Amino acid sequence: MTKHHMFDAVLAITMGTGIGILLSVFGQKALNQHYLKTCHDKPNHNLVMVTGLLGDTYYCIHNAHLGVPKP
Repeated sequence: MTKHHMFDAVLAITMGTGIGILLSVFGQKALNQHYLKTCHDKPNHNLVMVTGLLGDTYYCIHNAHLGVPKP
């Protein structure tokens, strides 16, 4: 730690935010791969893609929540 406490605080916040965003991106990529592999095996589920700030996100959602009528 230096004598510049404000600089140290800003640096810590910036690094923490950057690390948090990177972990979020890698975690989302892992979840996307999981949903792409497993969603089609679940009955009455559809794969939904949402584009956001961190990229494309996939969700495996039951048809009842999508407004799809029952067969």
